[in-house]
Amino acid sequence: MLVLLAGAAQAQSVSTTVEPTQSGQSWSVIGAKTLAPGANSFEAYAGYPSISAGYLRGVAPGINLGARVGFVYGVEGMFREAGPGFKAQGLVKFRLLDSGMVSMGVVVEPGVLFHSSFLQGGRWGLTLPVGFRLGIAASSALQVAITVDVPMWVEFGTFGGFNLPILTGGGVEYFISSDFAAFARARIGPTIRTLGRPTEVTFEGVIGVGYRF
Repeated sequence: MLVLLAGAAQAQSVSTTVEPTQSGQSWSVIGAKTLAPGANSFEAYAGYPSISAGYLRGVAPGINLGARVGFVYGVEGMFREAGPGFKAQGLVKFRLLDSGMVSMGVVVEPGVLFHSSFLQGGRWGLTLPVGFRLGIAASSALQVAITVDVPMWVEFGTFGGFNLPILTGGGVEYFISSDFAAFARARIGPTIRTLGRPTEVTFEGVIGVGYRF
């Protein structure tokens, strides 16, 4: 009997010293966590190559839909291709896994783009970015994101063609409150081009805010 009581006391002591699992916030702008059904979020960010704003809504558990528009001044992040223009995209975000501390998801962002350059004039195209998101809750207020993106796009016209960027990167997100977050993210990689064009270095770096309502 004394042995059993001692064992129970020891088990209770161990259980009270175990640290609770930190699951972070329930949504994310740059990570994989999605909005709950019926919730909404607004995001705005600025950097290279765009200034953009977007909206998302939770439509089902683990599924968000929305849209984004932006002013761009670098053709899909390629340093050699400068030109003012705009981009409009639909947003679809799927949550694949959410264990609290670690979350994984996929984003799809189809849209249209337009650029104007001195040599080529107006340039239209279609975009079909697909990306993978891994979110890690470092604390209740801080989340880290690791990203892998393939933001494919097709440009029409004489100088058009299919383009295949392969970008890796990440970011950090700090929750000032449970509904308001500030974030910074960056990604870089090659863009493989068709029609004999050389592969281009592609980069994106932005800072922004997100608000849930």
